[in-house]
Amino acid sequence: MKRNHIITLLIIIVLVILSNFLFYSNGVLKLFFNKKIWVHRVNCIEKLSEVQSLFYGVELDVVFIDSLNQFDVNHPPAESINLSLLEYLSATKENKNLHFWLDFKNLETSNQIIALNRLNFICEKLKLTKSNFIVESGNLLLTKEFSKSGYQVSYYLHWPGLYTLEKIQLLEEINRIKISLNYIKYPIYLSSDYHDYEILKENFPQNDFLLWIDGDYYKENKFKNRLKLFEMLSDSKVEIILFNYKSKLNER
Repeated sequence: MKRNHIITLLIIIVLVILSNFLFYSNGVLKLFFNKKIWVHRVNCIEKLSEVQSLFYGVELDVVFIDSLNQFDVNHPPAESINLSLLEYLSATKENKNLHFWLDFKNLETSNQIIALNRLNFICEKLKLTKSNFIVESGNLLLTKEFSKSGYQVSYYLHWPGLYTLEKIQLLEEINRIKISLNYIKYPIYLSSDYHDYEILKENFPQNDFLLWIDGDYYKENKFKNRLKLFEMLSDSKVEIILFNYKSKLNER
C-alpha cells in the first residue's frame, strides 16, 4: 500500500514538472504559434543569419536616405553601420519564405513615392514576394500607396503606448485614431506595445494587431504574464508578437 502511494506521488511530481516545463517552454510556443512569433530589431546581417532559419519573420528598422535613394537599416539614434536594405535582403536569398516587418522611421510626403519605388525595385531584383512585407509607419495616410502596390501595412500607434495616457488623453487619442481610420479603405494593422492589447481589443475590433513585448515582460509576475502571452497568441486578432532574441552579438 505504501509503495502504491509512493508511485502515485512520483507520477504527480513528474506531471507537475512536465506541465511546468510545457507552460514555460518557448519551444511549445513556437510549435503552436510559429507564424505569430517574430524577432524584434534584427538590424544587422549577423543577427539575421542567426534567426532567419529559426523564425517565421523578423522586424527591422529602416530610414530612407533621399540623397542616396536607399534604405539604411538602422534604429536612430544608434549610429548607422551603413547597411542598405538591398544588402540586408540579399542575405536572405536562400530563405524565400522569410517575412519582414519594416519599421519605417521617416516615411514622409516628400519621400513616399521614391521610397516605394526603391522598395519595389529591391523586391523585383531579389524576386521577393511583396505580401511577405509589412510596412509600418506612424503616418497613416502615407501607407496607402504601399498597400496598393501589394505590401501589407500597419499604423504605428502612440509611443510609448496608449496605456501610458491619462483617461481624458486616452479617450481623445482613441477618438483621433478612429476618425483617421474612417478614411482608410484598405486592410491595415494596428501596431503597439503589448500593454495596449486590451485597449485595442475594446476600441478597434475591426482591425488586427501587431504587438511587441520587452525584456522586462516576466519580471513582475511570471505566471500571470505567461497566461497573458498565451491569451494574446491565441487571439485571432493578434497577427504577430515580436520577441527579443538573445543574440550572440551585442544588441543594436
